[in-house]
Amino acid sequence: MNKSDVSLLRRLGAAIYDVLLAFSLAFVVVGILLIIFFDKQAQTDIWMFFVALLSIYFYFVRSWTKGAQTLGMKAWGFRIAQNNGAPITHKQALLRFILSIVSFSAAGAGFIYQLFNKNNLAFHDKFSGTILLKNQ
Repeated sequence: MNKSDVSLLRRLGAAIYDVLLAFSLAFVVVGILLIIFFDKQAQTDIWMFFVALLSIYFYFVRSWTKGAQTLGMKAWGFRIAQNNGAPITHKQALLRFILSIVSFSAAGAGFIYQLFNKNNLAFHDKFSGTILLKNQ
């Protein structure tokens, strides 16, 4: 297994950048759906939550699997790969997405885990078989 050369600070900088972009995308998608289906049924909280979550999911998974970077990762100069250096799979991206929500939801403990991991991996990287590497 390779060791990640991306610091926690760099990771968090990219995460903040990406969260702002992902929520902006979700806001636009939900807004368009509310305009198209401007009735009470389309405005239920659970429906809009899942539409927003799906939008955010597609932002991250598409970026990770097609270009190995989100816009935040690109701005902060790193990419994602499998532990062997190959591009990540959709299964790994799904698992990483779910586990990164858990990492964040647990008061950021999954990210802090990186400081104690010998390979410099966050919780969601370790258990999804992914690694963050600086761009060369």
